[in-house]
Amino acid sequence: MQLNDDIAKRARVAMRKRWWQAGDPLLLSMLHHRNERQDRKILRWGMWAAVLSYMCYGLFDLYLFPDISYQLVAIRFCFSIVFLVSLETVARGMRSLKVLHVVAALSILCGGVGWLVFAMATQYTEPLSEFMVFGTVFVLGANLFFNFRFWLSAVTSAIVTIAFVYALMFKINTDIVQRVVLSAFFINCLALSLYLSWRLSEERYFSFLHSLQAQIQEKVAIEKGQQLEKIAETDPLTGLRNRRAISQDFLNLTRNGLSENEQIGLILIDVDYFKRFNDSLGHHAGDECLIALARLFSQKAEELGAVAGRHGGEEFVILTKVDSQERLRELTEIFCKSVEALAIPHPDRGDDRHFVTISAGATMTRNDGSLELTILLQQADRALYSSKFTGRATYTIYDPAEASRDASGENLAELLKLAITRGLVSVVYQPFIDTRTGKIIGYETLMRLRDFDGSLISPAVFIPVAEQTGAIHMLGRWAIEQACRDIANHGMGDVVSVNVSAMQLKTPGFPLQVTEIIGQFGISPRKLALEVTEGIDIALETQAQKNIEQLRAFGVQVWLDDFGTGFAGLAWLRRFDFDVVKIDRAFLHDCESLRGSSMLQDMVRLLRNRGVHVLVEGVETKQQVDLLKRLGVNTMQGYYLGRPASLADVLAHHSTNQRA
Repeated sequence: MQLNDDIAKRARVAMRKRWWQAGDPLLLSMLHHRNERQDRKILRWGMWAAVLSYMCYGLFDLYLFPDISYQLVAIRFCFSIVFLVSLETVARGMRSLKVLHVVAALSILCGGVGWLVFAMATQYTEPLSEFMVFGTVFVLGANLFFNFRFWLSAVTSAIVTIAFVYALMFKINTDIVQRVVLSAFFINCLALSLYLSWRLSEERYFSFLHSLQAQIQEKVAIEKGQQLEKIAETDPLTGLRNRRAISQDFLNLTRNGLSENEQIGLILIDVDYFKRFNDSLGHHAGDECLIALARLFSQKAEELGAVAGRHGGEEFVILTKVDSQERLRELTEIFCKSVEALAIPHPDRGDDRHFVTISAGATMTRNDGSLELTILLQQADRALYSSKFTGRATYTIYDPAEASRDASGENLAELLKLAITRGLVSVVYQPFIDTRTGKIIGYETLMRLRDFDGSLISPAVFIPVAEQTGAIHMLGRWAIEQACRDIANHGMGDVVSVNVSAMQLKTPGFPLQVTEIIGQFGISPRKLALEVTEGIDIALETQAQKNIEQLRAFGVQVWLDDFGTGFAGLAWLRRFDFDVVKIDRAFLHDCESLRGSSMLQDMVRLLRNRGVHVLVEGVETKQQVDLLKRLGVNTMQGYYLGRPASLADVLAHHSTNQRA
């Protein structure tokens, strides 16, 4: 019987019971059931020994009662055969121990009383009265030898005692003193053996209770240990296995869980636009979404022979056995499609989908068996980023050949993840100068990044990696917030520009993000300008077009940076109304030649005819300043006019100019 709270409660109550109170029926049944096999064995071999002893006593019959000796021996023999046949029939028929006990008790009763009835026919009453003392063997056997239940022992031994005492007192004509003494001896044996039988039964019962309590305590300790282990290995929100448990599962698979042709596949899953889901519907709805996804992943993992866990936040991880990359691709697609089939509504994705989707990155161990879980997670993470950058709601299988060509940015990618929290990223400001007055009219915000050792990392190095890994979204937002904060606190002239990555510009909801930041700091939208580089053809990006139009509708200035260096050219000017167009420094530096000077002049004329405010960057000499003045350029920027400087230096310079 299984140990449960009811059994534990019964055991505690039974331990406190008084000696005259009956034992708990359920616990007694458990005791008898636990000892049944041993008691059956003892009973069978005990009865065989008792029958052989019973037959041996026939020698005394031959010697003491010659007149009926053969009859008595025959009776003993017949009784013995009947006892043994009955016992073996019941035992081999697998009847209950209770039935075996009743058969054995009847055998003792019939063996003792039956012999006495036939022995009373002898004429040798004196030897009979003396030999009857051996009748106590039946009493002792019933009470002490066979582990009968107490009531059965008491009934059997009492009947035997009554039969022998009755025969002594009323059926045998011998000395009265001898009969009284023998009767008293029988009664005394009955009382003493019954007491011992009762005590032994109580001891067995209480020993069982102590044993039961020990088992219960052990079970409780094991369950608590299992609960603690489960808590330590279970994600509290979703109930999935956590990172610690997944690590152990991975070790188990690597040690003895794979066949010759199998590898370990790992799928890293990220919920698309989950922050927006939380912001729109609240954290409770977000938790419910994660729980629903966890339930789905657990179900699918069980069906596919995989293991599902929560990696943290809105990320999940799947461990599975695979025999090929195609199988890994198939499993990854199953998880992606299953999430889409749930059709959990998502009110603020910003794309053409209106339900929750996932992006996934998958990888697998190689035949050399040298990969560890941390390496697999890194590989899957890089594949996941690729999925997110290609539009989300898709999956990418890690390609070692492709990754080997891009391994140089791996450490930098980790640095970018920690840049903001570690204070490794900062901004500097480079001024815009009004060409006519020579005064500062605003600043361009330029991001700077330092390594852990304090050394500067060039934007030409870290910006591409940030775009590839997705860190540009976090860094870009931070730069906009920093610019708006400084505008609100220090003015910073008429306008402050911030460079915007193509990845940001293609993100649904980016205009709303910008306006939220502007509203947070309470500045005029016209004080902020977003510089869009011509390095990508945003004219082909529908979402980018929408974002530019929305930003300008909100009052935020949109500038075209590096004009003339990309592949969009005049098509952009026809498609978008930019507030400012920045001509790349290369055209200014080519002005030493007649052709270069003519080219710059034509570009300025074209832009002015389009009604666009013109800014030329890269001014490094006074001659270049004079040239731009002659060309009628509105605004200039360059090292000759002002190098990028920290906010403190900008404010100090501004304060000095005011005093002057």
